[in-house]
Amino acid sequence: MQNENNKLLDLIPTKHHSVYTVQLNLQMQTRYIGKLDTAGEGTFLTKRKPEHLFHKTNSLGINHSLLIDESIPFKWVVIDYDGHKLVTSRLYMFTHAKCFKFGSQGFELQCFLPLTEFGLNKARAFESDLTVQGNLFPGVAA
Repeated sequence: MQNENNKLLDLIPTKHHSVYTVQLNLQMQTRYIGKLDTAGEGTFLTKRKPEHLFHKTNSLGINHSLLIDESIPFKWVVIDYDGHKLVTSRLYMFTHAKCFKFGSQGFELQCFLPLTEFGLNKARAFESDLTVQGNLFPGVAA
């Protein structure tokens, strides 16, 4: 699956029909930043080690372009952090994360969510509240 809208990211097919490797194309290097499973609602899966923790905000980040590109189909984000599965939704991460770019270190714009903000229940409650608010005011554009 070629991502035509954003050449920063490519989705490389794997031997599993609904799973792709997410390739990040930077000027000086190519990095593989995780897997995308398009089955069901879709899930972006990645691994992080303790050295990936942004200590200033006690948070972990993922690529900003991945979060905003609607042509890449996924709802859930799962980060395997030092053996623990941290789960959130794409929308929760996008709306609650802080974005930083560490260009001098060779990194692209990334969105960082504090470790305390991860959790399936938090993400579901947030999205449920959005649905209720939308139903209270039908016809009002967000």
